[in-house]
Amino acid sequence: MTETDVSSSPAPSVKTPSKEASSAAPIFGSASTFSSGSGFAGFTGVDSSKSKAVAAQSAENDEEEDAGNDEECGAEYAPIVQLQEVETSTGEETETALFDVKCKLYRFDNEAGEWKERGTGKIKLLEDKETQRVRLLMREEKTLKIRANHIVMPGTKLQEHTGSDKAWVWSTMDFASEEQRMELFCLKLPSPARAQEFKKLFEESMQKNTKFVASTESEETAEDTHANGSVVEEDKSQDKATSELADSMKSKAKVEDA
Repeated sequence: MTETDVSSSPAPSVKTPSKEASSAAPIFGSASTFSSGSGFAGFTGVDSSKSKAVAAQSAENDEEEDAGNDEECGAEYAPIVQLQEVETSTGEETETALFDVKCKLYRFDNEAGEWKERGTGKIKLLEDKETQRVRLLMREEKTLKIRANHIVMPGTKLQEHTGSDKAWVWSTMDFASEEQRMELFCLKLPSPARAQEFKKLFEESMQKNTKFVASTESEETAEDTHANGSVVEEDKSQDKATSELADSMKSKAKVEDA
């Protein structure tokens, strides 16, 4: 190639980067991405108010559907075991309550040498409608277990508990456990007025039961009469009369298991 040919050949062209090519790539979601020419002008995302309305409508539809399902369910299930009502007897059906107040009962434990709580419940003075015999009955409040059950014996000494004007102490032959047992009770009533009311009715009950003790002693005296008609005079103790009366009341105040 000649010198003339080299000089006459055109020089190679060098392309410089344009301003558009040198600019940074657009970021999705930026304002430059959704320009007026791109067809997404004015796009700012999802409208929150419309989405809340749609969610509320969906929840309402779900509730209506659940309600419809509940209404349609009309299945009935019969019990596997049929239970029958059983009448129970407390022994109080033929008696009238002269006194009926909630209180707390204590008994003296001879072995421990201290008072122990017997239970909390209603103390009752019950008079038999036919014989007018009066007994004292106390049941545990929740279990209805018998905690005291004895005839109000004439001659019982009702004494105030030391330091309290609403508590009484007395000793008697009790058979709450269905066997005779000598007990020393302390009854704590809700107020002094109730305590005085209990004392009054207790003493009246002792007076009513006097005739039953007298009749018991007469029957025992007749049994000691000899064949020749002579009567052996013998003092009858009150404890023996109490025992006889207690035996006649053993069927009272029992809670039967259903």
